[in-house]
Formats: sequence, structure tokens, C-alpha cells
Amino acid sequence: MNTSIESGRSARFASRRSHGDKLWPPPAGGWVAIASVVLLYGAHLAYGALYDAALLLAAISAVFVLAALLQPRMRDDLLRLKGLEWPGALFALVIGVGVLTLTPWTPGGAHPVWSYVGAGSASSTIDRSATIVELVRLMGLACLFLVGCACGARDDRARYAVRLTLAFGVAFGLWAFIASATGAIYQSQGHRLEARFLNPNTAGTFFAVLLLLTLPELRRKLKSERKPDLTALLPLAAAALTFTVCLLASASRGAMLAFLAGAAAYLLVLLATGGLKISRALLGAFGGILSLVLVLGLVGDRLIERAFHTERDAVVRHEIWAAHWQAFLDSPLFGYGLGTAETVNKTLINPSNAEVLWNIKAILNVYIQWLEEAGIVGAAPMFLCIGVLVFITLRGALRRSRMTGLLAALLAVDVVFLAHGLTDFALQVPSMAALWAWLLGLQVSLAQGSSRR
Repeated sequence: MNTSIESGRSARFASRRSHGDKLWPPPAGGWVAIASVVLLYGAHLAYGALYDAALLLAAISAVFVLAALLQPRMRDDLLRLKGLEWPGALFALVIGVGVLTLTPWTPGGAHPVWSYVGAGSASSTIDRSATIVELVRLMGLACLFLVGCACGARDDRARYAVRLTLAFGVAFGLWAFIASATGAIYQSQGHRLEARFLNPNTAGTFFAVLLLLTLPELRRKLKSERKPDLTALLPLAAAALTFTVCLLASASRGAMLAFLAGAAAYLLVLLATGGLKISRALLGAFGGILSLVLVLGLVGDRLIERAFHTERDAVVRHEIWAAHWQAFLDSPLFGYGLGTAETVNKTLINPSNAEVLWNIKAILNVYIQWLEEAGIVGAAPMFLCIGVLVFITLRGALRRSRMTGLLAALLAVDVVFLAHGLTDFALQVPSMAALWAWLLGLQVSLAQGSSRR
């Protein structure tokens, strides 16, 4: 009898392991992963879901949440999650501050611009329509966070969601590279790969994220086989190569540095969770990988050319940041209203900075932009909300014995977004913000472990 039980367990384990390597059939509740991945890549193809597409993205995300809540098992998965009270309260505070700025009742009263134009009703924000759109977008991100929580509530569903993201990413990356090389899609900055993000630095962030998500799959595949089957490794190796080539083709210095920071974070979390042991072989492998990445980065003519222009570009960024930092200091508590960075920028243009500020859509620093738009009162709870979510994931990764590799990669993705946000605006692109919101939900849920193995 014991023999039959053990053989049954072995069969179930082998079934789960083989299923984890396939994209069809999906696991229980896999529809939510399929729907969210299709939605996200549709948004990427729609030029990052700019303008009205961003509102459509938010509306569809809300429908996904409703569909998940209507299913008893998935609703139970969401209700068992713990520790979301604080980030939920912080996010609600951000929304509350945004709504308050639509009125004249913030400390300091309405912005003088409303009196200047003779408007009948005044408000704290200088652009009510932009603030309303931003509030809708934020609510859409909250919905995608919950959808991500549903995806990560079960280990098999979480791994399936990530593998599906990588599969779509390979197709997207191959198309983007070929279209960029042949001129089939418009590239605003010469021959730097932009995909459909209209900016190569955003594309670099995207492919850095996908490359990091490939690492735990490669590691798991190598560990699961005593003698690794090279044929079985080919799809993952091809995915890693595709994402690496696309990252290099974007020639984004910030994305490359953010990737290296994320890779270091990935190794540190693996060491902390016991997934890796410090050894000469590990140190040698890490040194070799780092050298390879640096060599690959230096062989690209475009990356070399841009490296020589780093000082010039830094001067431009410094001028942008200085102008908007001063704008923040002029209204430090509640800012100028969510989503108003472009409007504020127009008010800052003068003869001395017109060449730099005349045509920018974002500040190239997500932290300064949030401070300028929401002020300390609105930006601080948003920063704390993200910090709490990352902390919950890290704490769960240190407590779990399974899925630690994937959790380490997801934390590394957080580092990529946070690091590149210092010098660029990928998080101001709706589809990229949606991707991170979804991954944050997935990792927070996954960190708490499946209720059923």
C-alpha cells in the first residue's frame, strides 16, 4: 500500500513538473493569467496605451477584477491574503489627496491660475481634466494589482503567468527587432530599438525585466535534470538571447545599469534564501557573467557613441530636474495636481531654458515628477505603499522554501523599475506602469504561498 501511495505522489509530482513547463493546458484559474498577459501586450502594442487607450486599459482591468471575484475559489484566494491593510490605506490616501486637489479646499486654497483665467470654479490642481484621468489610471493600476494577486495565489498559476509573459515577450521581441532593423516601424531616435513604446529607454526597461524573469526558469530547468537536456533548454536560451539582443539594441545606458542592479539584487536574495551558496565557482561564474555583459554592452557602436555623450545628456537632465525641483519647492505640500507635469512644464519655459524644456512629455525622474504633481502629502504615501509591498515580498521570500527563485527575480524587477526611474520615465508609460502593478500583485500573493500545493 505504501508503495502505491509513493508511486501516486511521484506521478502527481511528475505531472505538476511537466505541466509547469507547458503553456497548454493552463492550470486551474489560468484564464486570469491569459487574459491579463494578452491585455498587457495589447497595451504595449498600442504605443504603451497612451491617451484614451490608458482609460480603456483601466476599464478592462476593473472587469477582470469583477470576473475574478465572481469565482468562489479565486475570491477565496484573494480574501486569504494578509498584510495588505497598510498598503491599501496608503493608496487610498493617495487617491484622497488627488480628489481633494480637485477642490479649492486644500491648505493654501485654489491655484491662482483659475482667478487669472476667470473660471467660475477653482481648484488646487492646475489641470482638472489631467488629474481626473490620472486618478482613473491609478484605480486601473489598483485593479491590475488585484488581478496579479489572483495570478500569484497559486504556485502553478504564478509560474504559468510568468512563462506566458516570457512566451509573448519572445514573439514581441523578435517582431520589434526585425521591424526596427528593416524600418517597418517608426523609430524616433535613429536605429535604436523602440518597439512600440516611442522611446528606446522604455524598451530597454521592458526587455531588462523580461531577461531577469528568464533567469529563474533557466536555473530551475538546470537543477531539475541530472543531465540537462540541451533540447529542452533551447526555448529558454532562445528567450534569454532575444531579450539580451533587444536590450542591447535599445542602446539604453540607464536600462543596462538598472539590469545590472537587478541582477545583483537577484543573486543577493538567492543567497539570503539559501538558494545559492557562496563558493569559488559562484564567484567565478558571477564575474564571468558580469564581464560578458560589459563586453556585450561595449561592442555595440550605438552604446559606445552614447557612452561618450553621457556628460552632455547629464547636463540636459540636470537642467530639466533643476527647473522642476524648483517648481516642487514652490508648492511642496500638495503639488500642482496628479498628471499635470506636462502642463507645469509649459509654465516653466523661458528664453534661457526653452531649448531644453520646449518639447518634453515627462521629467525623466519619476520621484521628482511625483513630488511636483502630488506634493509631499500625496507622494509620500505612494512611495511608502510601494516600499511596504516590496517588504512583504522580501519577508515572504525569506520564509518560503519553494518558488524562492521566482520571488528573487520579481524583487530584481522591482529594482529595475526603481533604479531606471531615477533617470527616465518608463513608469509614466501606462502599459509599463500596468506591467509593474500586475507583477507587484503577483509577487505579494506568491510570497504568502499557495493554500494548496
